[in-house]
Amino acid sequence: MPDGSHLRDYAAVLVGQVDVDHPHVLVGVSMGGMVVQEMAALTRPVRTIIISSWKGPQEMPPPLKLLRGTHPERILSKVFIQRSLPFMRWQMGVESAESSALFDSLLMVHTLAQLKVQINACLCWDGPAARVEGLVHIHGDHDRLMPIGYIEQPVLVKGGGHFMVFDRAAEVSERINAVLAGL
Repeated sequence: MPDGSHLRDYAAVLVGQVDVDHPHVLVGVSMGGMVVQEMAALTRPVRTIIISSWKGPQEMPPPLKLLRGTHPERILSKVFIQRSLPFMRWQMGVESAESSALFDSLLMVHTLAQLKVQINACLCWDGPAARVEGLVHIHGDHDRLMPIGYIEQPVLVKGGGHFMVFDRAAEVSERINAVLAGL
């Protein structure tokens, strides 16, 4: 994502990779869930599936809502990330050594500048301009970043945290396959 990007802009770039002439399904996890909701307005999928994500600021927990417009990403530094890594792992529901290794490597793939843009884009996102038709929201009841109590009409994964696509992949796949079977 270029500096100053909005999720809607990023979605517009990704639309070029979708064959809009054929029925398709969009699936996104976390920030990707927000992006596919924006893409849905441009590609008209038969189904949009979001996982460990939110549909707009109405589903944000109050502490995150308070951060909107304050630019907390500005305090990010390599030292800050390193010192807060145990908290970030906890927040994301990363518990096993294998999950920790993957999470840490995912963090390192992005530059500090990219992480700042992504955090700001997520916090500033107002949700899709129009309701996404055929939206399915798969969410874990142990997601600490995006608590289930704020999520409207989720398909529940019991015990699932924000990182459940990795550590509960079979259960998440089962929910996705059930949605696809209903098409």
